[in-house]
Amino acid sequence: MLDIAFIRTLFIKPLDYAIQKHYGLSLQQLDIPELLIRESMSLIPFKDYLFWLDRIEELTNDPSYMITLADQMTFSSMGGLGEWYLSCPDLPLALRRINYGLSCLQSGASYHSELSGKIIKWTYENPYSKGKGSRHDHLRVAVLFTQTLRDYMGEGFSPLKIEINAQEIRSEKIAEFFQCPIRWGAPKTQVWLPMSILGASNNQPPKSTKPMLVSNLQLDDFLNMPQPADTAKLMFELINYSRYYQYPNLEFIAEQLSLSKQQLQRRLHHFGWTFTDTTNYVLCNIAIKYMQQALPIEQIAANLSYKNVQSFTKAFQRNRGITPLQYQQQLLEKQ
Repeated sequence: MLDIAFIRTLFIKPLDYAIQKHYGLSLQQLDIPELLIRESMSLIPFKDYLFWLDRIEELTNDPSYMITLADQMTFSSMGGLGEWYLSCPDLPLALRRINYGLSCLQSGASYHSELSGKIIKWTYENPYSKGKGSRHDHLRVAVLFTQTLRDYMGEGFSPLKIEINAQEIRSEKIAEFFQCPIRWGAPKTQVWLPMSILGASNNQPPKSTKPMLVSNLQLDDFLNMPQPADTAKLMFELINYSRYYQYPNLEFIAEQLSLSKQQLQRRLHHFGWTFTDTTNYVLCNIAIKYMQQALPIEQIAANLSYKNVQSFTKAFQRNRGITPLQYQQQLLEKQ
């Protein structure tokens, strides 16, 4: 069994913009491929995301950088999909939509609400959020929750209490932002709210929002979120992720899973797979998605990290029986 969680590029897109604005730093300076950042529906192994969060602290020398960036740590900063989360007419509906909707942006985590007397606790639990980077992950979610509440209740709103499932980050800026008691090292990250606000009228005027139009390709990407222990889908996405860095190889995938090459090969053979055949299958499927976008064959080959167009053509023809150009022509004619 393989066990790994993912987060979608779209979910962390505001972070890229914010660190450029405030620190003159970009995710590319963390050796993250430009194409990966640009393709907003890409899936990133969660442990790599945590590494990036820790690296940002090192480069900015600011342990509380998530508070510095708080103005951009909002759903509205994610564009159309983020605005969809906030398009509910009241806060209770927004909480529900966010709690179930985030499963399409992040796997392995739980977003939910817990009741305790007259208190509602907006909760984030994630067994994959570990190590130094987890401090910034949990703080980011607490900021995101609080910004959402202020979006509905007004900028002056403060939670009753914040609990963060991470080692403490010592900074006066954090207390100034939340304006409430904060407990670090808690079992879960929670934002505590009085139950009464769920029945109160929103302090903000209703938003005028346009319907979110989603193409078939976008819907396909949005619904594609493999859950931990779903071996076939996990392998597909790990190979897809690796091609942003280089042509997929066994070493890269094994390292992502904290396995040796031999251990990974044995697990693949258990399902009757070989790494080469699986890689060819995955890249062929991704190539067809690019073809639907009418990308030139040369660009598709480069996006898939083939050394040259000829190598891509041979691999595709073995898989589909015709050349990529022939397949794309047929595809576009049908469309």
